[in-house]
Amino acid sequence: MATDALRDIELLTPADYIGALSRVAPTESQWEMLRVHMAAPDHTVTVRHIACALGFSNWNTTNLLYGTFAGQLCNELNVSPATNLSVLVEFFKTPGLEWELRLRPAVVVALEELRITDSSWSYQEELPANNLLLEGASFTVKVSAFERNPVARQKCINHHGSNCAVCGFSFGTAYGKGADGYIHVHHLKPLASIGEEYVIDPIKDLRPVCPNCHAVIHLRQPPYSIEEVKGMLQSGTDT
Repeated sequence: MATDALRDIELLTPADYIGALSRVAPTESQWEMLRVHMAAPDHTVTVRHIACALGFSNWNTTNLLYGTFAGQLCNELNVSPATNLSVLVEFFKTPGLEWELRLRPAVVVALEELRITDSSWSYQEELPANNLLLEGASFTVKVSAFERNPVARQKCINHHGSNCAVCGFSFGTAYGKGADGYIHVHHLKPLASIGEEYVIDPIKDLRPVCPNCHAVIHLRQPPYSIEEVKGMLQSGTDT
């Protein structure tokens, strides 16, 4: 029966998902879960990643909320998979790591057509050359994932603005309306101290920085502080 349900899910079209979403009328929290998922590389995340993005203290809350939302969609689409989230995602497991959830192609197309994402929330900054991984007991995340996290990023910018916290540069002032609001965000907390249960605080932990200052911050390990880079600008010499 579960196998039949998965076959039915694979036959669903973007139009089916759009119709179901319109009938369910997701809450803002549910939309935010989908935005985080859409913004992730290959539209693939762990439940813990979504929990960090939304500021939940543990992944169980996210699992419950996402699963409940998926259950509503299952009802609207008349499918009954063994796991409700199967209506939205395909599951992948690497030995020793957490389950990864990849949005189904039809879901991605539906969400793109619904235009739920904002261009400023995309994963725009490039990974550092060493592209390190942080690994907890069951949590693996690229080092820049917190900085690229769409919900946290937007909350940081809403609070701190989009001018560089180091040099004050504004893309909107320099390049006009088309570039207004563009900025990188930098994580203040040393990455080595971030554990698997870490919950990001966008206001305390993130700062807007321009690409040039962001690059200078990461010229060494551990990164320079914002105050140190401000000092470099003022003195014109390396500290």
